[in-house]
Amino acid sequence: MQIQNTTEVILALDVESRSRAETIIQAAGENLKWIKIGLQTYLRDGPTFVCDLASEGKNIFLDLKLHDIPNTMAKAIESLSTLPISMLTIHASAGSEALTRCSDTMRGVLPDATLLAVTVLTSMDSENLNRLGVMNTPEDQVTRLAKLATDAGVGGIVCSPKELRSLRNILPSTVSFVTPGIRPAGSDLGDQKRVMTPAEASQAGANYLVVGRPILEAENPAGVIGQIQEELASSQKSLLS
Repeated sequence: MQIQNTTEVILALDVESRSRAETIIQAAGENLKWIKIGLQTYLRDGPTFVCDLASEGKNIFLDLKLHDIPNTMAKAIESLSTLPISMLTIHASAGSEALTRCSDTMRGVLPDATLLAVTVLTSMDSENLNRLGVMNTPEDQVTRLAKLATDAGVGGIVCSPKELRSLRNILPSTVSFVTPGIRPAGSDLGDQKRVMTPAEASQAGANYLVVGRPILEAENPAGVIGQIQEELASSQKSLLS
């Protein structure tokens, strides 16, 4: 997947039921093109929900964050090969062998989809990493894992917006960047620790912004999406002017 000229919004559809999810999607309107299906939703609603959303014209980001031994991860990707997904996540911390196996498998069974490597979750900070025995700063650990993933042929990176500029300078230009931790100005940060506004993340080089609570909890989800897209459009214009 090549770098885009625009930054797109992905709705993180992490809610308590399929009926609630369907209500939000309807309220989000036609401007919503991308939906992230996470582990909670996929385990509850299964492949059928993924197919139903794709049949409605939505692009699906399947965020399973696979992390196991290399063979199990590769076989898991094979089991997803019939699904109409556009992006799939694995953990970069699974290691070089797993990353390479998954990248090769992805090209064979889902050639039109992008494999994304998750670096450091946006809920993690230095203290959290240190407790796990990782003495690197979040930024250094993200860089280490992103290089590991792209060297293995992985096509995209999931990182916080705080690491975008530095990674853009050191990774191949074909790498796509997906950034959670996006909060429009004035939004509650929740459990996110490394965040940016949509415009800031776009200017830093994000291809896709994952937005959850600010849309999910809004009285007018379509209005929030529209505001974010307007902010992104203004940001792109300012970069071109």
